[in-house]
Amino acid sequence: MRQSLSQTDSELLYRYNLAPSKLEETLSNLSDSDLDRRRAEGKWTIREIAHHIIECDLNYFQINRYALANTGLTYFFNDFDPYIWNNNLEHKVRSLQLELQLFKLTREYITDLCKRLPNAMDRVLVHQNGRATVRDAIYHDNQHAYHHIEQILETRRLHNI
Repeated sequence: MRQSLSQTDSELLYRYNLAPSKLEETLSNLSDSDLDRRRAEGKWTIREIAHHIIECDLNYFQINRYALANTGLTYFFNDFDPYIWNNNLEHKVRSLQLELQLFKLTREYITDLCKRLPNAMDRVLVHQNGRATVRDAIYHDNQHAYHHIEQILETRRLHNI
């Protein structure tokens, strides 16, 4: 059974689903050495930023899925320190290919659920810091991904790549 989404929700999901291709486009034609460039000293490389986007999104995926399946129940977040993940998962050296596929598939999966499940965008996630609807969470996911995509574009402009 397909749900009829408002135009605003449809637009939100469109941007949500578009982010993986935007990230791929932003990374296109970059060599391994280009992926290791930074905006400034002490900032993450392009490769690290891309991994960060996807690692966070994989966490958001589980949160969104939980809210869709168990609306109103409490989800307990584990601590997530992106610097520890960056180091321990070797973001500095790992290829992005597998993560880019995951990014696309997990977003397609959540989008499909949001289109299929009744009142999906209004389902609620309760957590130790408050509550949010799936709509709020997807808006946040978009803000996060597009913010970091812009950082990668800024790095490309700074280095003329």
